[in-house]
Amino acid sequence: MTTRDRQFRALYRRMRIDDQRVYYAARAREYRAAHEQVVLVRNGLLMAAAVAGVVSQAVHGTARAAWAIGAAVLGALAGAVTAYESLIGFPQLTKLYSDAERNLEEAGIDWDEPGADLAREIERVEWVFRSERGQWGQLVVRAASATDPAGEDPADAAGEDEQAPRADR
Repeated sequence: MTTRDRQFRALYRRMRIDDQRVYYAARAREYRAAHEQVVLVRNGLLMAAAVAGVVSQAVHGTARAAWAIGAAVLGALAGAVTAYESLIGFPQLTKLYSDAERNLEEAGIDWDEPGADLAREIERVEWVFRSERGQWGQLVVRAASATDPAGEDPADAAGEDEQAPRADR
């Protein structure tokens, strides 16, 4: 291997593999933390709604109505937080970024293997990026099919019948 080849390999690893792996790891942590925050907020709201509902049974008159309305509002807020999490899909995004990070980490290990076929290793790394982009398309199709009032599969309607990339490449 020439000096130029070693320099290219080092540059590609640093600028393409390692930088993207760090990005994917940060996004996975961010969405994992967001999911945990949503769970805490939702559970807190539900607990507060339950407490307000119990208190509304212990008081009379206007206070009873106010506590009952408070319980209903807190329950509705918990539902809104849950709907927001479902809309954004924090767990799915965490998995998407974690999978891409792990695949790049594995490709990075093989990248440093002496005598590895450069073209094959570059294709492998680029496949990780194509795969990640493909997952975004699946998330969009899944979200669209969940809201399609006609009940049609948007992937069929758009003619998107591409096969998934082979994992043995």
